[in-house]
Amino acid sequence: MNTLEIERRLRSLSKYDLIMDSYCLGLGEHLDEPASIRISKSSYPGFEAHLFTIADASLWQTELTETSDVILRNSSHPSIRVQSWYRLLGNLPRIMDALSLYRQGLRHGIIPSVQWISSEYQWYRQNWEASLHESYSTQDFLYSVDASIRSHIKELNELGFLTTQSCSGLPMDHPDREEYLPYVSFDERAYPRVSAHLFTLADMTGWIPIYGPHNFDVELTLQTPEKAERMWERLVVGARYLAPLLADYRLRFKTNSYGYTEQTP
Repeated sequence: MNTLEIERRLRSLSKYDLIMDSYCLGLGEHLDEPASIRISKSSYPGFEAHLFTIADASLWQTELTETSDVILRNSSHPSIRVQSWYRLLGNLPRIMDALSLYRQGLRHGIIPSVQWISSEYQWYRQNWEASLHESYSTQDFLYSVDASIRSHIKELNELGFLTTQSCSGLPMDHPDREEYLPYVSFDERAYPRVSAHLFTLADMTGWIPIYGPHNFDVELTLQTPEKAERMWERLVVGARYLAPLLADYRLRFKTNSYGYTEQTP
């Protein structure tokens, strides 16, 4: 990928409803500057979680500006700067294409009631200052999961999206009472910035992301149990797609048996 190709791909971001204010390639005459892209807050609702996820998958840094724009930045050595652009501009369409139905819904007036960026930067959640969680095996709690979704919950955990509680929303699991709506809660302290990844996963798969009633942990819900079986499968398929893209980001953190603690540089 050469400079002209990078610039061509950057100019095509508008097809994903991303409004680019400025960029610096960090190449040629600008080798002493980091590579960067500034995306306007005027982009579509909810774009921030998606950009942060793309940046993490590409090992770029992110910044929310005072005007609520998002900057993606890469300060890698100039010798690998082109490779950094290649990775970013490869992951961007992979994730944005997976979000096409979400953006289509926005065009039809389906606007999310909870947006990740508002909670991430404006709400105080006590667990931000707490340590990341120690782990326990899925076998320790899988027996308590609704039978019809045990395999789904097991795989979500194996893919690094660590759950805390769930309900299938299916009558077969609750024949003696009215079933709850389908939901699954994920541990927000599994590894840094997993909340952005979970909001992205929800938007990819048609689930509704919110924060738990205690104002931390990310909960994915459905408004109706209709088609719940298909939606559970769709959630797992989305996790299978997203997890490998985030593998190198997660490797930046030393794993224990359940969660992650940041490595010493």
